[in-house]
Amino acid sequence: MIELVEVQQIYQDGLSKNHILHNINLHIAKDDFVTIMGPSGCGKSTLLNILSLLTRPTKGEVIFHDKSIRYHKEKELENLRKNNIGLVFQNANLISCLSPLENLMLALHSKDRYLTRKKKAMELLDQVGLSDKYNTSTKALSGGEAQRVSIVRALINEPEFLLCDEPTGALDANNADNVIQLLTRLQKEKHCALIIVTHDQNIGKLGDRQIRLKGGRIDEMDSNL
Repeated sequence: MIELVEVQQIYQDGLSKNHILHNINLHIAKDDFVTIMGPSGCGKSTLLNILSLLTRPTKGEVIFHDKSIRYHKEKELENLRKNNIGLVFQNANLISCLSPLENLMLALHSKDRYLTRKKKAMELLDQVGLSDKYNTSTKALSGGEAQRVSIVRALINEPEFLLCDEPTGALDANNADNVIQLLTRLQKEKHCALIIVTHDQNIGKLGDRQIRLKGGRIDEMDSNL
């Protein structure tokens, strides 16, 4: 469970203060599928960064599994992110000199034997239809293929929360549909919470919980449940 309590984000802009988020209260539980929508500059990505424990809010409290986040405990915070949170961005951000299999192996935090870790990475690539791309040059992958690799990379350590920032923003319509179908399928199979930031209303309406941000405030919350 991740909970935000009266969270604000304020950036200093010269002599003035820029309020990005205003008194956000939000609770996200295991198995939730949440979409976060809103116009550019409304605070969507800032909210996602706070939920992913990458950004410390200016004010308010972030609670993870009933414990308040202690941002000054850097090692503790790093372990929380590493063991519980997977991130997918608009661009795949793969290491170009490594193959898809090597990208997954590098991301895997496990003390298992090499062959065991390699088998797990290969099985994940199989699940997303990339069994013929294990050792392909990452530069040779299509945009959709690269994003599929980035998704299974985010899931390889079995996180409780998968957070995605415009995961289809760099893709054409067909690949975008495939990526969203993949995300929703894997969320159900892996039993993790899925949070997607998007400006696409068609993607936004898929969320079991739909959050709209306007001017840094939660303007509306709908549910498909």
